[in-house]
Amino acid sequence: MASIAFKIGDFKATVISDGYGQIPIKPVFVMNASDAEIAPVLKANFLQPVVQVTNNVLVVDTGRERILVDSGFGEKLGPAFGSFPGLEANLVRAGITPESIDLVVMSHGHLDHIGGLVTKAGALAFPKAQFVFVDTEWNYWTGSRFESEVNTSPMPDGFKKGTISAARENLPPVASRARFVKQNGEITTGVHYISAPGHSPSHATILFVSGNEQFMHMGDIAHHPVTSLQRPNWSPIFDYDPAQAIKSRKAILDRVATEQTMVMGYHFPFPGLGHVVRQDNAYRWEAAQWVW
Repeated sequence: MASIAFKIGDFKATVISDGYGQIPIKPVFVMNASDAEIAPVLKANFLQPVVQVTNNVLVVDTGRERILVDSGFGEKLGPAFGSFPGLEANLVRAGITPESIDLVVMSHGHLDHIGGLVTKAGALAFPKAQFVFVDTEWNYWTGSRFESEVNTSPMPDGFKKGTISAARENLPPVASRARFVKQNGEITTGVHYISAPGHSPSHATILFVSGNEQFMHMGDIAHHPVTSLQRPNWSPIFDYDPAQAIKSRKAILDRVATEQTMVMGYHFPFPGLGHVVRQDNAYRWEAAQWVW
């Protein structure tokens, strides 16, 4: 299944798959724990050392605007990263044309989120859309520091190269159509950025509110329902500032658990929808139940 539809109050929402690939839990999802620490957690959760990872792309129709949150890898994924069939094909299968997207809202500037903004030929993938970024996140990825900092980060070499090329090639073409919002600012009616820095300099989650219902797109605050929730102190290899990312992760997880907010994990098993529940000194994932 490439898409699944649900409601956020009066908003109509759809999760679209950008595909999947195989990822080793260590060091990609966990770089600051030993094999001896990781092994019993994997065993208790029936996980193998290599797991399938997805990109879950959210579309929300508010009745006023059709909003896409993040854009997947696009055509910037090398074959070594796995099998990603492409967001556009799955959007069309769900009855959503790229031309129908009014706003593309970005959680942050990493390759697997901005890669689908522009086609390989250089055209805008969502030709009628406005592109929304946290202002300081845009400034970072269009500035002079990011290239050297990515190159000295612990990311895999392929991801370093892809991250740099995505920022260089995909952001300038959308600049004239970009709109910048402050951290915690309103994107449009019923849609707000929630500050959650650390994974990237100004990473943000996106909160949707309609009537009495709330829904949070968690961006990359949590990469996996086991490693990120059961062990929120474990850091993935992609975190820009691991200590700040842990602080943000705990704050967001605490908030959505306290408020019992339905959330989406961008990289959680498709469709990545469910609730975060407190368990001991950490959290557990309760996937949403569906009537098929």
